This record gives sequence, structure tokens and C-alpha cells, in this order.
Amino acid sequence: MSNLRNRLQNYLLGTSLQKKLIILFLPLAIIPLSILGTFSYYKSSQVVQTQVSKTILESLSQVNYSLNYFVKDIEQLTIYIYSNREIQDVLSKDQGRTLAEKQQDEKRVNDILDTFLGFKNWNIAIYLLGENGDRYFTGNLLPNQYDDYNLNWGLFRKMRIAGGNIIWDTHYSMKKTEDFGIVLSSGRLLKKIETNKPLGFMIVDITENALADKYNKAHLLPGGQMLLLDRNGYVISSTPSKHIVGTKLNEPYLDKVLSGSKGFFEPASKDSAPVMVVYDTSEITGFKLVSIVPVAVLTKESSSIRNLMLFIMILFGVVSCWVAYVLSVTITNPLRKLKSLMYLVENGNMDVAFSSKYRDEVGQLGLSFNKMVQRIKQLIDEVYKKQLMLKEAEIKAIHAQFNPHFLYNALDSINWMARINKMTDISQTVISLGELLRFSIRKGQPFIKVKEDMHQIRNFLFIQQMRYGDKLEVEIHIDEEIESLYTLKLLIQPIVENAITHGLEIKPGKGLLSIRGCRAQECVRFEIRDNGVGMTSDMVERILSGKYVSDSEQNTGIGLENSIKRLQLYFGSNYRFEIESEIMQGTTILIEIPIMRSGEDHRV
Repeated sequence: MSNLRNRLQNYLLGTSLQKKLIILFLPLAIIPLSILGTFSYYKSSQVVQTQVSKTILESLSQVNYSLNYFVKDIEQLTIYIYSNREIQDVLSKDQGRTLAEKQQDEKRVNDILDTFLGFKNWNIAIYLLGENGDRYFTGNLLPNQYDDYNLNWGLFRKMRIAGGNIIWDTHYSMKKTEDFGIVLSSGRLLKKIETNKPLGFMIVDITENALADKYNKAHLLPGGQMLLLDRNGYVISSTPSKHIVGTKLNEPYLDKVLSGSKGFFEPASKDSAPVMVVYDTSEITGFKLVSIVPVAVLTKESSSIRNLMLFIMILFGVVSCWVAYVLSVTITNPLRKLKSLMYLVENGNMDVAFSSKYRDEVGQLGLSFNKMVQRIKQLIDEVYKKQLMLKEAEIKAIHAQFNPHFLYNALDSINWMARINKMTDISQTVISLGELLRFSIRKGQPFIKVKEDMHQIRNFLFIQQMRYGDKLEVEIHIDEEIESLYTLKLLIQPIVENAITHGLEIKPGKGLLSIRGCRAQECVRFEIRDNGVGMTSDMVERILSGKYVSDSEQNTGIGLENSIKRLQLYFGSNYRFEIESEIMQGTTILIEIPIMRSGEDHRV
């Protein structure tokens, strides 16, 4: 006995948390089940019949909810198609366009319809019938009644009267075969959104199988029949027998079903066996879901339920209490331990770990807790190091700024003196240098608009061109679409200065500097190219790896290495920095950063 108890305890302790909860709450299911069994033992078959009917009605309500959800999906689908801009454009085109354009439009529309149908496993067909003669559909062929339709004929007449609202139409048929095809259609009159001009019709055909699948899981007792009726009593779908699909239900209780909303009743019957009719009405479509169950089956079910409840009540009455106690201890002890460890972490103690010898959900939660603590410690270290690197980079950036306002004021005085003496070149040079000084000492966000950054670079290059004269030629091409986007401050200027100082200044003859900016998918790309003396591959590798230190005293103090560090600090790995260079051929530097529409839009 002790061995059996240990084996059972080990099994319970090692099972998943989900199974533990199921077994724990099993007594909660036994108690109402036992009450129902005792109640059914003393009550008459009529009471049991009523209870089962209520159960069936509740099941019908759930099925109706599923059908309503399906109808809403169809309505939402028609709205998506109605408002799709590409479909609107295609149906607005002239009928006399070229065959190649028609084929292209057909592919566009078919791709859109396939995309809509791909969201769910729908057994439906979609038809778009344009007034310009276009016909698009998802099936293998277009029915004749949709190709050459009559505006005054049933479905099209309803759509025209609805004026763009969705309508539903039932297919009536006298077929007696197994293939019942389309039993329900939904449609809308398509209109041009801007002008409200009719463009054609949209029709969604729903097969009988698509509706039957929605209630196949309903509570259908042996010998029972499930029917889906429209507002006029025609059978849209049925299970298991389908021979009356498409016909009007020929039963004396039809009027009572059509006049009511939901409920159940036993109609009077003389020649046939008594049945219970349970029905529920959809609030959206008005369709009625009807379940017809023989009364004899309900009575038999009541006896089976009574005997089953008595057996379960005796068998599980004793076991459930002991199982509940064992499992409650099993679940609460590890959770209490995990709670105490979380309390220690909350107070700053990161040197904790949760240990469990079982691999259930609590044990897995403990392992995740251990990983989380280790990750928090790692992130704290990373944040600390990153803050140190950021402060270092900011200090270097501060060193690059010019010393402050009095120098700008002095340059302003020189500018006016030059203008008085009509020295235009000197005046423009002083203005450009003054704007660079103002830009350098300005405080605020580390990100500025591309247009503003390019303006400062143009000022810088103007001064350089005044210095080098005809030796330096500059080309700047910045796409307008990126001028309103943001870039990192002082990112491109040190690279431009480096290209002039170390690439073009010592080059014999005339030098060319090219700056280009454009959008590359979800990034902003800058390309700085010069035809200077170039660099060796070893120097390029040392710069990219952060091992190169410039010995020049003429640079800005920021340098290529610090530019790369700033990109890493602000964008993490979400950037691109490449250098291509050949000796005496020139150097090209490529930078890509994420698109930023504001100064706080960067991601690390």
C-alpha cells in the first residue's frame, strides 16, 4: 500500500500544472453532477425533458453565435473589398482599354481576392461584376446568371435597392441530390467612393457545406434533425438529412417557429412519434436554427444520466477529497518559495536561484525566473558600460565645439566691415563660419533634420573652397524626401573634413568631393566619395575595428572612430558603416541609419 501511494504521489507531483488543476477542480464538477443525478432520480421524465431541451437551446444559441460571427466575417469581407482602392480603380477604368491592361488588372484583382480568402478557411466564392464589363471571380467558372445579369432580377434588384448596403438572398431549389451547391448569397452595390457613382456588383456565394460545418458540433441526439431556415421558412441547410434543402419546410409547427424568437415546445402529433422542437433566432440575419429531437430519446437520456450520476457519486466521492489535499500542497509550496525569492530580488538581492526537482509548469517558471535574474544583472552591467561610453563620446563631441559667443560676435563685426568695404568673398566666408559656430554651440537633442545638417555642411565646404580655391570641387545631391527626416548631429561633417584634409589636400591636382543622400527602403543612406590619395586596406580595417588612432592635429577631434562609436551608442546594431578605399584612387564611405521622423525616434 505504501509503495502504491508513493508511486501515485510521484506521478501527481511530476505531471503538468494543467493536469494538476484539472484533477484539483474535479470535485467541483462532481458535486453539481451528483446533485443533478439525485434530482433526476426523483423527478419525472418531463422535468428531464425540459432540462435537456434547455441544454439543446443553449447549444443552439452557441451555434447561432458562430453563424453570426461567420455572417459578420462575410460582411466585413465585403466592406474590405468595397473600400479597396485598387478594386475601385480597376472597375472605374474604360471598357475599351487594351487587352494587356485588362490582363494586368485581372491579376491585380485576383491577387487581392486570394489574399482576402487566405485569412480563413472559407468555402465561399466571390464575384465582382463591373459595369464596364469586367468580371472577376475566385471560382473556376462564372455562372451565366452573373455574366449576363438582369438589374430587375432578384439578387441584383435587392442590391440596387439597398444602395450599397449588404443584402442576403436564399437560393430556392427542388433538387434532391447530394450536391446542393450554393444555398446563400450576399451582395453589395459597388460605388465609387469619391463620386458615389455605381461601379458594379459584388456577390459572395456560400455553399451548403460552409453553413453545415458551423453546427455539425451542436448537441444532436440520435434520431434528431438540425435545420437552418430563412425568414420565410425555406430550408437553407440541414443535417444529417439534406433532401429538403432549398424547399419550404412542410411541417405544421412552422408558423409557430417563424413567429417566435427562441424556445422549445412539443407539437401535437397523431400519426407520428412525438418530437421536441427547439429553435433559436439570429439577431443579425433573422435565420432560425431548429433542432428536432424525438421525445423517446430524451427520456432514455434521462435514465442514462441518472444511473451514471449515481455511479460517479459513489466512486469519486471519497477519492476527490484526498486528491484535492495532496495537489493543493504540491502547487502552493513551490509558489511560496518562488514568491520569497522574488521578494529578495525586489529588495536588490540578485544572487538567488530557484531549484525544483520536477519539470512541471512551476519548475519551468522557476527556470525562467533564474534566466530573468541573470539577464537583469547582465543588462545592468551593459547599461552601466553604455553610460560610460556615452559620456566619453559626449565629452569628445564637446571638444569639437568652438569657444563660445564672443567669437561669433567678433565674426559678425568682421562681416559688417567686409560688407562696408564690398569684400563679398570675405563676408560670405565669415557668415558661413558664424553659422557653423552657432550650430556648434547650440544645445538640445543629438538629432537634427537632414536639411539643417546639409546646410551646415555647405557652410563648412564654402569655407574650404575659399581656402583651396579651384583645387577643390564639390557635388552635393540630397533627395528632397529625406530632407525632413532626422540624422545624428556632427555625423557627416567630420567625415567630410577627413576626406578633404587626409584625402584631397595632399593629392596632386584638382580634387572632387561628392556627397549624396537618399532613402534605401527603411533606411537613410549617405555616401561621401572623394578621389584623393586613398587608404590602405590595413588602415581601413583598423578604423572599422576601432584600433586606429589619428596622429593629425588638424582634425575636428571627433574622427572616424568616434563617429562609429556614436552610431553604435545611438543605434546599436541597426546601422551600416562601410569604407571602400584604394591607394591614389580615392575613398568612399557609406552610412545607413534607420528612418527617424522626429528627434526622439531612434531605436537602440
